[in-house]
Amino acid sequence: MDFFQHQERARRKTGLLVLYFILAVIAIVVCVNLAVLLTLFWGDFQSVSPSQWFTHPFIHWITGLTLAVMVFGCLLKLWQLRNGGQGLAEMLGARHITMDSTATREKQLINVVEEMSIASGIPAPQLYVLDKEIAINAFVAGFRPSETVLVVTQGTLNELNRDELQGVIAHEFSHIFNADMRLNLRLLAVLAGILALGKVGEYLIRGQRRSSFSRSSSNRKGGGGLIFAGLALMVIGYVGLFFGRLIKAAISRQRELLADASAVQFTRNPAGLGGALIKIRNGNGSHLATPHAEDMSHMCFGETLHFRLRNLLGTHPPLDERLSAIGSDWVARARSRARDTSTHGPQSPAAAGPVAPQGASAFAGGSTPEGSSPPPAAAPAHSTSLSPSQRVGTVSEPDMGYARSLLEAIPEDLRRQIRSPQSAESVLYALILSTSTSDTESLLDALNVSDQRQALVTLSETISGLGSRLRLPLIDLALPVLKPLPADARTRILSHLTALIEVDNRYTFFEWALVGLAHQQLGDHSGKNRRTRFRRYGALAAELQLLFSVLTWASGAEDGEARALFQRSTHGLLPAGRTLLPLTRCGSHKLGHAVDRLADLSPLLKGPVIDAAADLVLADGKVQVQEAELLRTIAALLECPLPPLFAN
Repeated sequence: MDFFQHQERARRKTGLLVLYFILAVIAIVVCVNLAVLLTLFWGDFQSVSPSQWFTHPFIHWITGLTLAVMVFGCLLKLWQLRNGGQGLAEMLGARHITMDSTATREKQLINVVEEMSIASGIPAPQLYVLDKEIAINAFVAGFRPSETVLVVTQGTLNELNRDELQGVIAHEFSHIFNADMRLNLRLLAVLAGILALGKVGEYLIRGQRRSSFSRSSSNRKGGGGLIFAGLALMVIGYVGLFFGRLIKAAISRQRELLADASAVQFTRNPAGLGGALIKIRNGNGSHLATPHAEDMSHMCFGETLHFRLRNLLGTHPPLDERLSAIGSDWVARARSRARDTSTHGPQSPAAAGPVAPQGASAFAGGSTPEGSSPPPAAAPAHSTSLSPSQRVGTVSEPDMGYARSLLEAIPEDLRRQIRSPQSAESVLYALILSTSTSDTESLLDALNVSDQRQALVTLSETISGLGSRLRLPLIDLALPVLKPLPADARTRILSHLTALIEVDNRYTFFEWALVGLAHQQLGDHSGKNRRTRFRRYGALAAELQLLFSVLTWASGAEDGEARALFQRSTHGLLPAGRTLLPLTRCGSHKLGHAVDRLADLSPLLKGPVIDAAADLVLADGKVQVQEAELLRTIAALLECPLPPLFAN
């Protein structure tokens, strides 16, 4: 199952989630009506026989009020999460980790995330830490891959070594690829509605207790009726809790095994993920102290709380089952380490235990989760049989190695500078200065930054000397640093970038890529949800024609060769009569608008678009830097992260 199938499956599971919610609502409405009927009998408010209740007008009011409370609970949670993952992190009281943090453990997290981000083609997530949580746990949240938040506990930073931390981060990146994040946020809202009646019951009981001393004895019978109603609603809340956990278990358990499998495939190091799971099993566990532990239990790397009926209602498979899936001997390793710990005391975070060799077979001795296909030990990590669309949302060992080489090629001083907002902003300007054919003084005049002119010239010369292959990684490192800035600061940066590019009244392919990525991650709509609007190519024929025309001309083909390449690569995606557009009709703003609309295509329709675009780029058997930049930027704007080594 590839990235696009996972995306489509997640979209369809939203419908399954709605079905579960409807069934839970029906059960809760029935329970509420029974509770109200018993309350009326007990409080002697009104004499209604059970046979009359189903035809009594009061049932409509009770049912309507119940539905209103549940819908209000859903809408309130949706409003709290309107900013996606950032809203959830703020609700939990998580602390934002700035990219220029000097704390040793936080710097290690930043390095691992940057490496995984460049290797996968996903913008680096915003990082947060739950300072008061000593258990090992983590989760990702967001509406789309380009707008993701990664939250880790302090225990994760303190207890895990680099390999183990990389295993956990790879597991969370798998959730990004598999479109689990958006489903998780919707599930949070659904569960809030199911549990809303229990909250109302708690409110009634607290209110009744506060006013009990001021009531006269003649009113105590009625007060007792309200207490009974509150208790009944609390009991119904537990019914909702049962249904909520059942829904989470039905949706989450297989996804966790799939994410484990993907994490081992990404890192090619089972010891990383296995070591993290063993430390949870033998150490402080993964349970959280936050009052929101129940709400987010389906989102986290490990179980967030303990409860009975775990085999039925657990959101995660048992730890021994997850270890067995990595390899048949991992449970024995966990037990051995537990005995060693009890004898010799706890290990330091650096003690990783036995490490499997790089490229070792993952999940060799255990069951393979549905939808995963771990590679055999002899299979190359980067198979020539994979099309570019099949490489979307994956990470291979060569990708990880290439990402490390790119990061190591960036001078340490520049990497340190780029992690502060002011320097990251300067890097974006310097990237345009280093590639533009316009006069440098005219470009600096457009920026209107007299106090930084010489510093920008020096920085642009440094970047120019690094070579063209580092241009996209520098953008990938700079934009996440600027995301937390206030809206007016981000708007100013975008306007300065546009002013720089429009000095010569023309866009190069690189300039278009830079501005497009900047608008995606810093613009007014960054962090917002997007919905699928188009489910057939015919609705976007003009946009596809424009996109493929630009890529045809970018390939270097000319005249008749270009027209033949266009027809061959786009066969079946465009209706008859759609031919290659002249480059003069392919303006940068038109291309930006076309790609923005194509981003709302149904997931299963995006794969062929990526493959057709790659065919145009690879037509001459070579991938020029500007072609790779353009293709990977288009894929990123379509929310289809393409690794840097998308073709051999």
